[in-house]
Amino acid sequence: MQKVSTQKGFTLIELIIVIVLLGILAVTAAPKFLNLQDDARDSVLQGIAGSIESAASIVYGKALIQDAAGSADSSVTVDGTTLDVVYGYPDASDVANLTAIIEVDLGAESDYAAVSNDTDTVTIYYTGDYDEAPDPGAACSLSYVNSGAEGERPAITVTPCEG
Repeated sequence: MQKVSTQKGFTLIELIIVIVLLGILAVTAAPKFLNLQDDARDSVLQGIAGSIESAASIVYGKALIQDAAGSADSSVTVDGTTLDVVYGYPDASDVANLTAIIEVDLGAESDYAAVSNDTDTVTIYYTGDYDEAPDPGAACSLSYVNSGAEGERPAITVTPCEG
């Protein structure tokens, strides 16, 4: 006669093995998913850099039309907004000069903020990484440096997030 098995479900050993395997999978997969946050922040900064690049080109075109591209201290009017320009490109001595030309929220409710570090640099950075504004070139930031001479474009540098 055959013996009929009445066992239903997992044994304790099988349950422990499954839990250990799931733990190992979670430990190996977690760093990949956590790194996606840095990739997303980098993408946002790259998008802001692209917006600034495009807007600066439009401002430069307006400066050429208004004969303001040859001076280190001029202003142009774009869509009813007067912007200070350095050799035709937006001046970095005032953060409002850059935020006026791009459609990005850099206010108190945003994850990103912008500060003018000196007379020729604006830094846009991820606020979750800093209690105060970082130095230009700090991780997870974007730096916009004024044009240094006529015909020279401003330097826009994105420093990737580290994670």
